[in-house]
Amino acid sequence: MNAYDFSINFYAGLMLLAGVDPYNNYLYRYPFPFTYFWALLALPGYDAMPLMFILWGVVNVGLLIYAFRKNFWQWIFYFPVLHELSAGQVELMFWTMEREIRPGWRGAILGAFITMKPQSAIILLPWHLVNWLKTDRKTLGQWVICTALLWGVPLLWRPDWLSTWLGGRGADANLIYSASVTTGIFSTLRLTGQSLNPPYSQTLLIILGILGVIAALIFLWGQFQPSKEIAKACASIANPLGLLYTQMTLMGTAPAWLLVPLNLISLVLALTWGNFVVCLIVPIAVIAWHVYQRRRSDALKPIPASPG
Repeated sequence: MNAYDFSINFYAGLMLLAGVDPYNNYLYRYPFPFTYFWALLALPGYDAMPLMFILWGVVNVGLLIYAFRKNFWQWIFYFPVLHELSAGQVELMFWTMEREIRPGWRGAILGAFITMKPQSAIILLPWHLVNWLKTDRKTLGQWVICTALLWGVPLLWRPDWLSTWLGGRGADANLIYSASVTTGIFSTLRLTGQSLNPPYSQTLLIILGILGVIAALIFLWGQFQPSKEIAKACASIANPLGLLYTQMTLMGTAPAWLLVPLNLISLVLALTWGNFVVCLIVPIAVIAWHVYQRRRSDALKPIPASPG
């Protein structure tokens, strides 16, 4: 266990408690409102960090058991879970929130909190928003109110937090290069042979535009599917953000016997080849699984008897 992510975020909480700008820690990546969560964890003080890290791991295992009951062990070797427990990430918390979304204020509040990790929210939230737009605009309106309050109220005492956060996110990485190391379709940028650092070639920009159109079509197609699992898989394919552990969002969208081995195999191949395009097999497997199940279900439906 290295507690890498946990320590960065825990220090941000300590800084907030001490009245110091948490973005002075250039490694801190979360929106400012989420820093109050880390401040709560940091209340026991700096010396309590190892204990709080262990407690956070216990909470994560508890969330896994809550989700899968006695079958939780089937997902222990899913790489994002291993990363969660080792680095002290928060992906599992947001994944659990999404599973608990229901119509009404409960779903609106949980959906608002999920926006605190945008690279996960891109995968976890859109299907719900589209569904609310079609069938439950009251909950959609409640989500808009909750999200506006969560993101907007801190502007009253920290008017510059959005610009500071966005500036830090954009200044520390080449966004095109970052997109090339996601587990989605933009990972194919590394296969083009083009330089991923500025100045960008015209060929790269054309390829990027084509990939953007394809990604948008895949994303939109997925969000209008009746299957939430297919929607998540499509969003994962189209997502230009996130790293290997972002596939936590796909946990439970297909059986563990299918996704866990595929995830580990793709991880080994990606690290061996230095290219994450192979990780696309996980969301593709999710889509294939649900298409197969749908066709199998349709084939088993009894044929209506002809009249007479």
